[in-house]
Order: sequence, then structure tokens, then C-alpha cells
Amino acid sequence: MHFVALLCVWVWFAAGIAFGQQAPAAGVPDEIFYNGKIITVDPAFRLQEAFAVKGEQFLAVGSNAQVRRLAGPRTRLTDLHGHAVIPGLMDNHNHEYYAGLVSLRGINLEGVPSLAELLNRIRQAAATAPPGETIYTTVGWSPTEFPEKRPPNRRELDQVAPNHPVVVYQGRGLAYLNGAALKVLGITRDVNNIRGAIIAKDASGEPTGAVSNADGAPTAMLNLTAKVVPQPTLEEKKDILSKISQQQHALGLTSIRELRITPSTMRAYYELWREGKLTMRVSMGLEVNSEDADRLEEMLSPWGVGSGFGDHWLRLDSVAEFNPGNLLREPFAEPSGNYFGEPNLPAEKFRQAILVINRYGWRPALHIDGDKTLDIVLDAYEAADRESSIRDKRWIVEHIPLVHPDQMERMKRLGVMVSAQIQPYEGAVDMVRRWGKPRAERAVPMRELLDHGLIVSGGSDWPGPTNNPFVNIYFYVTRNTLGLGPFGVAQKISRAEALRVETINNAYLTYEEKIKGSIEPGKLADFVILSHDILIVPEDQIRSILPLATYVGGRKVFSSTQGGF
Repeated sequence: MHFVALLCVWVWFAAGIAFGQQAPAAGVPDEIFYNGKIITVDPAFRLQEAFAVKGEQFLAVGSNAQVRRLAGPRTRLTDLHGHAVIPGLMDNHNHEYYAGLVSLRGINLEGVPSLAELLNRIRQAAATAPPGETIYTTVGWSPTEFPEKRPPNRRELDQVAPNHPVVVYQGRGLAYLNGAALKVLGITRDVNNIRGAIIAKDASGEPTGAVSNADGAPTAMLNLTAKVVPQPTLEEKKDILSKISQQQHALGLTSIRELRITPSTMRAYYELWREGKLTMRVSMGLEVNSEDADRLEEMLSPWGVGSGFGDHWLRLDSVAEFNPGNLLREPFAEPSGNYFGEPNLPAEKFRQAILVINRYGWRPALHIDGDKTLDIVLDAYEAADRESSIRDKRWIVEHIPLVHPDQMERMKRLGVMVSAQIQPYEGAVDMVRRWGKPRAERAVPMRELLDHGLIVSGGSDWPGPTNNPFVNIYFYVTRNTLGLGPFGVAQKISRAEALRVETINNAYLTYEEKIKGSIEPGKLADFVILSHDILIVPEDQIRSILPLATYVGGRKVFSSTQGGF
């Protein structure tokens, strides 16, 4: 990342975005919603019947009679017909831009039924594309759903598009390339890894065409293929962000932490903000890779601002992804007792990088999938705290599916918050295979984390299995998994706790608990009208709840065709 690019982003922010809590609204409401079950998620978790909105904020919350008497001659009245309403849902770990990049551009493979049809679509595109032009695809397909039960190989892609580089994306972390694409990227039998992108080889040592991310390098494959796939212009990036935000609004999401983005993507968000076209509230994490550890001073010193800078639409969040590796406190049942994996950074170099982050007023958002890695991270956090206290700076650890009580106590002492997801929901079988059942059942130990007094928030790490926040709530409440059924049920939490995890706790994560995250007078009017009451619907139906309408700042950003709102 270049000094000039960072300085430009600082200028863009300084020119337009100001701090400030929203002043409470006053006067006659623009709209009143009544006859509902308003789940406020306020400190007392009160249930109300109605609320009023003026401008971007909640004006009043209370009984039907209390709120309706505020109506003026131009106030719109909306009958909720008994539907439950919750605060706008938030995602603590979202890669919205990358999701749009691989789902909204290229040959559409969404739901393609077979490998034969996938190859046919590429053949058709090659027949009309100028020679040498790269052919690339969307995600949204799975080889497990194919009759052939496998993805395309290099030879097949060469046959259907002999005169074009071909990149077939399966996800944010996996793609299949033909020989022409490998040649453009300089990938030969002698190349095994390019900046975290792993090159698969066949038995003879030749590249198969499959390229994937290494642990701790979640965008390495995309960064590599960007050299052969045409990259979107600023206007195209803005269009991608607008469209993908709409998809997330349909799930009830009103705010996200968009982690690991470059200044050029920040600029697209900024331009949407400047034009008044943002509909998703975004807290942005600056992409920094492990190989940039020695350049952190150069990268962060030009900004002049740090984590939390911005307004209620767009703000800076953290230095994201930068991490020491993916070691485990205990081995994966290796007889030698050796830890699995190798660190991306030596512990001392990592510690020095964390000190630099702290000195410039940023906070790290480190992706931690192993418990030994968490020890290394907390050692570095404690070193930073000794130099300049981090206790009130809201530092974060991301993921931590494996965490122990002593580590929870260390986090509590440091004021460190947890950004949790639902890894066991689809990954329970693999976790048992790798870690053994006792360790795997404690993965994502929500009950223990909350009981230790930690602030825990919920999210998706999307694009991945799902970015549906109701699936998150379902898992936290039931601990039901797709592969093993009920799993680690001692870690269940209540529905009220799960709602806090997905709303007000996420607001705290972005320094915004005073302006959003609950339905209270003076707060931003971000809310979701639900198809079913999340507090009483049978547990098995929580993940099937649908938003009938989603509002951000009192403005409707999604309406179901069957919702009536």
C-alpha cells in the first residue's frame, strides 16, 4: 500500500466526515408505527407497542396511545398488524465488496447444474470474446451438487477456451485456471506459493489450475487473479457496493464492519457517502498483510486519524487481517506434540507491529483461528497496554473459535472484545476430525464468553456459508449444526442475549452504542419488521425468519413483495 494512497484517503475523510452523536429528535413525527411488538433491546429489554420516527431518528417509543397522540396532520401511520420489530441487525465481520466482486461480475454460474453446463457456458463466452481477452465467472456453484461431483480441471478449461485466459471462481478463497491464465501469472511447476496464494500440483508436479488461499491470507487468491481478471473502475465499484448492500438489507442487515479493504475500495465507499447514496452503515478495516509488518510506520503515520474516525454512515475501524499465523495451543493429535502450521510472523516482529498500531491510534482486528495464536496475540496486546493503555480503546480479537478460561480473563483485564461467528454450524464434522470431540464442542463458547463478562458480537465472515443473521441467532440459541445436530449445547445462550450480540454489542464494537443498536428515543431509526416473532417462534424456525421490511435512518431500504410494508 503506497504512502500517497493512504494520504489521499486521509484527505478524503478529513474533508467530509465529522464526529458527532446524533441530537435527539424533537417535534411532530414523520411516521408512527403502531400495533406491533417492539423488541427494543434497551438495557431493560423492554417490549413496547409503538414508536415514532422523525428524520433519521426514533422520536418516541411506548404504548399505542402514548405514541399516536404525537401525530400531526402530515404524520404517516403504519399499522404493524402485530408483527415483531427489532433494531437493525449488524454484521461484525463482513467482506461485502469481495462478495460483490465474485458474485456480480463475469459469466453467471449461480446454480449451474453440472460440470458439463459450466464448461458449455465458458465455451459460449469464448466463441464471442476477442482473442486473448480473459474469461471469468461468478461464484454460486458447488461441485458437490454436480452429477460429475468435481470441479473443472486445467485440461478441460484449455479445451473450451484455447485462446483465452480463464478464471473460474468457486469462492473468495478458491479458483480454477486454464493454462493461458497460469502463463500470464507466471505460474509454473517451480512455483508453489505466491504471496499467500497456494498453487495446487498434480502427481507429476505440474499445476492443476486450482489456486487457493493459505491460512491467514483470505484474499490472496483474489489478489493474484486480479493480475489477469479486469478490475472494476471506480463507478463499477460503487455499483457493486450498492447492489450487494441491497442483498444484505433483504436479510435485515443495516450495519457492517467491512474488514480488509484497500484505499481504492474506501474511495468507492466515500464517493457513495459524499453523494448521499450509502444505505449500509459501514465501519472499514484497512487491509494490511503480514509482509507489510516492517512498513507499518510508513503506512499509518500519514493518516493523522485512526480507529473510530468518521460519522454514523462511514468510519475507520481497524488494521485488519494482519496476524502472526494460525498455530494451535494443542496439536491436531500429532504424536510428536508439535504445533500444527507455521506462523506468518515471528512473535517478536508481530509484537513490534502491534506497538506501532497502538502508537498511531489504530486498533488491530486480528483473525485468530487457533488458541496458541491467541496467546501470541494477547502477549502483544499486553505489551501495547504497558506502553499506552488499550483498556478503553475497544481492541478486538476476531473469530477465536478456540479459547480457554485463562485467555478470557486476560481479555477481560485488557478490555478486549470478541468478534464471534458460527464456524461449527457447517464445520462441526471437520472440527471433530481435526481437534477431537471435547475440544470441538467448545468451539465458539458463547456461554462462557458472556459469563466472563466479555462484550461479544456476532457476524458472518461473509462471503462464506451464509451472511443471514437469523442463522447466527439460531445457532447461538440452539447449537444445532448441519453435520452433527446439537453440538456443544452447554454453550447455548438465550434469545435475548443473541439479539444483543447481533445488535447493541455490535454497535459498541464500532464506538456507536449511544447512537444505534436499540430502539430508543434519539437513536438512529434502524429497524427490521419480522415475518415471525423471534422471541416465541419455535427454535427450529428462527433461521427461517424473514424481514418484511428493513429501514435505515427511518428510510425503507428493503420491502418484501409479500410483506405489506
